[in-house]
Amino acid sequence: MRLTSRSFFAAGAAMLAIASLGLTSSAGAASISYPNQGPIAPGYTFTNIAESSGTDAVPLYGPPSPVLIGLDFTPASFSATSTNGGADLVDGQLNYTVVAGPSAPGIPLINFAETGSYTLSGLGNAATQAMAGAIIRATVLEVNGAAVAPISLAPVSASVGFDLQTLGGGPLATGPWSLSASVNIASQLGPGQSATRVEVVINNTLATTTQPGTTAIITKGDFGTQLTPEPGSLTMLGFALCGLGVARKRR
Repeated sequence: MRLTSRSFFAAGAAMLAIASLGLTSSAGAASISYPNQGPIAPGYTFTNIAESSGTDAVPLYGPPSPVLIGLDFTPASFSATSTNGGADLVDGQLNYTVVAGPSAPGIPLINFAETGSYTLSGLGNAATQAMAGAIIRATVLEVNGAAVAPISLAPVSASVGFDLQTLGGGPLATGPWSLSASVNIASQLGPGQSATRVEVVINNTLATTTQPGTTAIITKGDFGTQLTPEPGSLTMLGFALCGLGVARKRR
């Protein structure tokens, strides 16, 4: 089973249902703050960078590195694992504020892209599954260099999922997964308005469910968030980000 952004809320309901099955995660919220990044050419600065989780110990994302008008993360322990009828839900939230300096154009679009892998094993059906979902929210705090009352933009979501039945019933199904989504800030502001300070919140969830005799694992391997100067360059920047992530891992 593979889910698209249109079916995110259905996937989200399934993820919430996992909670009633008994989560294999630690309780209590925790958070970590990271140093500001930038200015990144042509003049963007990322401030108030922090990650938190209400389900697991942090870090999940790990510290950021500046890349291509954005931030790249290499998660070391962002994964959900369950076996023999169990379930696991891992939620990680990333917050940051991006500011366009005097030499930088406004902030028309913000996106995220992430990749990972999944493994489903044993002989089972659709009850053995692995899912990933994310929601990105943006709030404009400054327009044309002047502070404004917070403008909350429409959130955007994406999700993906796999189940053992659709993938052949076992005994082993494994492969890569990826997600991406973007908030078009410029399209939600009025003519002549350019966002110059934006607060961003990205909620990321990984979830697994199993049946007796099966195991499900889903892991996040790379995560990046970027500004896109022109909507048409989103794909190009996403490919470049993934390439940088691979290169950095090899080093």
